[in-house]
Amino acid sequence: MLRNPFASDPSVGTDSSMLIDRYVPEYDVTVIRHAVVDADPETTYEAMLTADLLDTGPIVRALGALRAAPIAIARRIRGESGAPPPERMRFVDVPETDEWMLLEEAPGEEFVFGAVGKFWKPEIEWHRVDPEAFSAFDEPGYAKLAIGLSVRPYGEGRTLLSYEARTATTDDRARRNFRRYWRVIGPFAGYLMSRALERIESDAEARASGESTESRLEGEKRGRGNGTGRRLVATAAVLLAGAYHVAIRPWHRRWGATADEARGPLPGDDLLPGASDQVTHAIEIDAPAESVWPWLVQLGQDRGGFYSYDRLERAVGADIHNVDRIVPEYQDLEEGDVVRLAPDDYPVSSPESAPEVARFDPERALVLRPPGDSPAWTWAFVLKPVGEGSTRLLARMRSNPHRSSIGPRTAHPILGEAVDYLFWEPAHFLMERKMLRGIKRRAERAERTAAHSAG
Repeated sequence: MLRNPFASDPSVGTDSSMLIDRYVPEYDVTVIRHAVVDADPETTYEAMLTADLLDTGPIVRALGALRAAPIAIARRIRGESGAPPPERMRFVDVPETDEWMLLEEAPGEEFVFGAVGKFWKPEIEWHRVDPEAFSAFDEPGYAKLAIGLSVRPYGEGRTLLSYEARTATTDDRARRNFRRYWRVIGPFAGYLMSRALERIESDAEARASGESTESRLEGEKRGRGNGTGRRLVATAAVLLAGAYHVAIRPWHRRWGATADEARGPLPGDDLLPGASDQVTHAIEIDAPAESVWPWLVQLGQDRGGFYSYDRLERAVGADIHNVDRIVPEYQDLEEGDVVRLAPDDYPVSSPESAPEVARFDPERALVLRPPGDSPAWTWAFVLKPVGEGSTRLLARMRSNPHRSSIGPRTAHPILGEAVDYLFWEPAHFLMERKMLRGIKRRAERAERTAAHSAG
């Protein structure tokens, strides 16, 4: 846990404790921004509470719209209209919202508000608590976010304006979820904080000089001038990154799977109980489990292939050839057998290229994992009958990337996580989706052929 960096800093004053210390004294993540404002503390404090945070440029508005997009889409699907977007956003209005609460205020000096929720969810799951219970709240699965704004005299006619956001999670699982979320959202949060301080600073200095709001906005518009092109490029980049993280990534990580299927236990989960990541895909096949199972049994290099983009696999050196029939000699498989993902002489071959069959439950589950007692990942294929003559095929990848011997993550963890996030995750989704569809097409075609022959 981190501590407030100002708690023992004598340069801040004789008593440097902040109100936020009462509510989140220990935390997982903190972000702090400061600005020196050419206005007195009273004027700056008033501007701090009443500045319209929506009036901070196109990037901030785009980020706000993007974060709200999954909620709007979900409500539209459910036939709900939802509340209209706010016309303005001010810190002074925080107590009027359902999600946020005013924790404490020292008028003219500090303003602290907070919320409890699962912020990493596409549609945030908020949890309302009383301000008096905020500090002690420890229900598993949540994070507490407190934001403190303060003003301090900084010489004659000047003010030090500070903005601090602290997040504390309530258990290890919430901490892992929040950290994955924060790796992507953190830079955007810092940018939003900086833009908010710029808005407050501008408003406070305009008030101190007696300049009208209209004149100030017109001057800022003229000053933006040549930076418009750069801001448009930055806006597009932020929108693309945000759209992927908020909407596309959650969708492809559980493609085809219901919420229960994505969260529920599956055979093989116990082989890697400390997994830091889990991806579940699913598809429904119009064929009974006994007709789907043989296609799973013959998976592998030098066997039936993986029913995916075999030309692409061969282009990168994996000698994969997909078959379109059940091959009897490939049906001999049992626990402990090796199912190769690539040839022995593959340039980046490792023990992980030759996983073993860790679970073999005929017509129900096939689970692969690298050899050894502490695998980096498990890959499970599970069949669940649904109705008469139909089967759900679930594919689950559980992993602990820090144990993996593949890629740059061992020597450079941050680079490895970035490669996972930007390349391996989308690539795995594309290849596995093609695999599931390939199995579905083959199994259903074989079932139709068998029914036609019997008729």
